[in-house]
Amino acid sequence: MEDNYFINNPVFLKYKRRFDWRLLKRKSFIKKALINERIIEIPFAIKALSQIQGESRVLDLGCMESVLPLFTAGLGHKIVGFDFRSYPYRVPNFKFVQGSILELPFKDDAFDAVTCISTIEHIGIGFYNDPKGTLSSDIKGMVEIKRVIKRDGLLVLTLPYGVEFVNNQQRIYNKAALNKLLDGFLVKEMNFFKNFQNPGKNNYWGRINQEEAGLLQYNSGTECVCCIKAIRIK
Repeated sequence: MEDNYFINNPVFLKYKRRFDWRLLKRKSFIKKALINERIIEIPFAIKALSQIQGESRVLDLGCMESVLPLFTAGLGHKIVGFDFRSYPYRVPNFKFVQGSILELPFKDDAFDAVTCISTIEHIGIGFYNDPKGTLSSDIKGMVEIKRVIKRDGLLVLTLPYGVEFVNNQQRIYNKAALNKLLDGFLVKEMNFFKNFQNPGKNNYWGRINQEEAGLLQYNSGTECVCCIKAIRIK
């Protein structure tokens, strides 16, 4: 296992140590809980995959740091996890393949479903030491995704949404950019969730509509996530 490997869990806890005079020793206390977009994305993907036929072939793209392929393998599907980095876990119904999303090593129409959770926005940017490409590498990646999904196959896609922006980590998509990304797919469900901050309290993610989501402007992190369930139509 790589020394810097970690699981990107939905909840991160910040601890603070202080002296407990009753026990006469230092103890750790939870100072704050930070909730990221995985709290929305993982249940959305599991719900979508639970509605397709059992033992389907499912490709999970960008599986590094994710527990999603381990969860969905438990649904009885045949999961292939794919990432340019190594993935350390092995469970029944799961196989890992390493490579580039821009050149997927699979035949046409190889999968009944593809999950791409908070991945497409990073393709080609090189923030995670992945191969650098162009600003349109995400489109090329989507062409590859469409190629390996069967006709009428399922796509589960999540990505940052708001005022269009590109930084050194990821792309933030607006309506026009999202429509371009989804060429060849028919959207069956699309939900938007915003990160709400309460002063002095833990954050939470709440649903908003697309119009509200499209007005959000942020240059780092993910303050709004779009969750999409779609099928390939061409």
